[in-house]
Order: sequence, then C-alpha cells, then structure tokens
Amino acid sequence: MSEQAGQTAGRERTSAIYAEDLSKCYRIYKKPIHKLWDVLFQSRSYQEFWAVRNVYLDIPHGSTVGIIGENGAGKSSLLKLLTGITIPSSGKVEVKGRVASLLELGAGFHPEFTGRENIRLNCAILGMTPEETAARFQKIVEFSELGEFIDRPVKTYSSGMYVRLGFSVAASVDPDILIIDEALSVGDEHFRGKCTNRLNEFREQGKTIVFVSHDMGAVKSMCKWVVLMDQGRILEQGTAEQVADAYLKRAKARGNERMSMVQRGKSEYPRWGSGEVEVMHFEMLDEHRQPTHVIQTGRPYSIRMVWKAHRECANPVFGVGLYRTDGTYLNGSNHQWREQPIELLRVVPGDEGEVEIFVDRMPLQHGQYYLTLFLYDHSKASPTAIDHREHVFTFEVLDVERAQHGLIAVPSRWTLTRRGPSGDASLESRA
Repeated sequence: MSEQAGQTAGRERTSAIYAEDLSKCYRIYKKPIHKLWDVLFQSRSYQEFWAVRNVYLDIPHGSTVGIIGENGAGKSSLLKLLTGITIPSSGKVEVKGRVASLLELGAGFHPEFTGRENIRLNCAILGMTPEETAARFQKIVEFSELGEFIDRPVKTYSSGMYVRLGFSVAASVDPDILIIDEALSVGDEHFRGKCTNRLNEFREQGKTIVFVSHDMGAVKSMCKWVVLMDQGRILEQGTAEQVADAYLKRAKARGNERMSMVQRGKSEYPRWGSGEVEVMHFEMLDEHRQPTHVIQTGRPYSIRMVWKAHRECANPVFGVGLYRTDGTYLNGSNHQWREQPIELLRVVPGDEGEVEIFVDRMPLQHGQYYLTLFLYDHSKASPTAIDHREHVFTFEVLDVERAQHGLIAVPSRWTLTRRGPSGDASLESRA
C-alpha cells in the first residue's frame, strides 16, 4: 500500500479501493429554519464539520485492512464514503468489484418485514439475481441461527440478532470486497467465532476486507496493514504491530487525562477515621515508574502511598480495596495479611514514610475500576479506622491483546499432543 498519491498518477491502478484527497463535510444548523434560510437566501447560517478530511488510501486486491481510532475519529464516515452510502464533498473514491457491507445495526432492513423477507431484500440491494438468492437462501438462514425468529419482523430483534442476519447476508453473497464496521462487537462469543472463521475463509480466497474495530487483538491477528484515524484525518498507516502500538500510546495518554479529570471530580466520596496517621498522597505507577491512570492487562504496576503521623499510634496497617465501577468488590490486601507480615509498630508524631504495593501482572480485563484506601489501627480487638477513603483512585485497564475473555486474565500453561501417521508431536504454550 503506497502512501503517496503521486506514485499512482499516469498509470492504471489495480487497487480494490483507491481514494485520493477524500473529504466529507456536514453543515450543522442551530435551528431547522436556518437550513431553509440558507436555501432561499444563501445566508450560510451554519457551521462546517469535517467528518473526513484529505484521506488517501490505496488498498490492493486481497488485502485485509483495519481502521482504528477513538470514537468520533471518522472511521464510520470513511466506510460510508467507501461503500457509496454518502457522497464525498471533495476528492474521489474508486471501488472495483462487488461490495458487501455491514455498517450500522439495522441498515438496509425494513422493520416490518420478517427475517426471510429482509434476506431477499438485501440480496437484491447487493445486486444478486432471484436465482442467486434462491440458491444461497437456505445457507444464509442456517448461518444466522435465528431459528423461529427468521419468520418474525426484524423490529422484534435484539442488536445481536440484527448482526446475525446482516453478517449472514453480507458473507453469503460472495463479494469481492467486504466492509465491516464495529457491528460484530455486539455479537455473542459463539457467533463472533463463526464470523472470524468466515473472514479467514475470505482472506484465503483472496478477497479484500476492510473493517473498523476497537479490538486490537483481532486487528493484529487479521490485518497486515492498519490505518489510524483521528478527527477525520489519517494519522498513521503501517503494519498492524506498529500502528496498534501508536494507538495504544494515544489511548493511554487520553485515558490518563480523562481519568485525572474524573479523579479531580470525586471529592464527594466519604473519608473518615481517627486521624493519628494521614495518607498525604496516593498514586498508581506503571512499569516505567511513571504516574498513570491507565494500565495494560498483563503489565506490572504498583500503588504508592505517602504518609505522615500526627499522633502516636500502636499498630497502623495500610490496605487497599479493589472495586469494579459497579461497586463489585474484587480484592482486598494489606501488608499484615501476608505469608511474611510487615509490622509497623508504634509510630509517633513526626514519623513519615511511604508504602508501596507491587503487582507483577495486571490481572484485570478491559474496563474501569477504582481503589479504596484502608488505614486501620490493628492494636485493638476490633480494628478501627485511622484514615479510610472511599473511591480514592479511579483507573482504566486496557486489554490490547484480547487473548482471554471475562473479568480477569489467568496465567496458564497449555499442552497439545498429537499421535498418528503424521508423526508424534508435543507442543506447549504459556500465557
């Protein structure tokens, strides 16, 4: 894939998709009446919003290309231009071959029609003859696994059922180019697995695939070339590993900024205790010992607290509680509940120091979480609060590889043994 439009000038292109200086501008009116004024009087009472700007793409036949970026980066708008759903404001786009697409949920479906009727409708829209539709109809129905819902109006479908129907049609028309938005992310694990297998079959057949995804694991495994977008422009094009890493750095930087703002706005959470010892500073550090609000699954991190004693205390114990944002308590730990306990006996006014918790691997999957600080006096029969702070720190976990699913990432060792005519083999992997 070339990055210079000039390299293609004066020669015939064999690209599946070619876009040059492609831009799309929308006019934003404050009131509907302003649009009428603009038509009648050319008042220009609108603001311009450039959803896509100066995009250059040259995608060869047989390529699998991922388009990534944060929400609002212009990814979906670009796909609509490539599929001809919207007309460019400037520039040009050329697409060679039959195109099938799965963009917005429900796009191309009539809500009052049944699943069967919408299959025929979509096949006709994609240019299939009645004979072709009839020949492939049963395979489409079987792939969707909609059961009795295939004979019900699609207005009764869930989002996941929409995806089943849409992908089944798009994948069964034998397109030259398949364009998919983030729609597959709402499907269940079983159907997503079927879709991934079907996409792999397309790749092996030499089809061209363009898809938008926030799943960096899928992007890295399926794509050789990735496009990173931001504010309607292409920031970077390159190999999946190179561009995914650039996206991760941007996501981490913006996540830190966002979580810092959230943190500054959380002073309403309660804090109580007797006050003999006070935690003056609380922070999370990444593997490079830099303060952060974003940690990647599987990477090391630590939690650091700076404390100061105002009055004498017999046995202060520092602890941290880990919670999901819905309040689910995930873990609690302190320096005394250890195989080799650390005892901080009798602090006196003026004493100060630091407490740090080191974790070799972040065990959590993608999502947002928070920490609660427990500082209690354990010299008494029932530990009493010295400095208890609810929701003291909010952070985000990025799961880039998506190697596992669920709430936590569990380190594991797999072995696979084969015996047969092809020879004995024993394989092992760790994760």
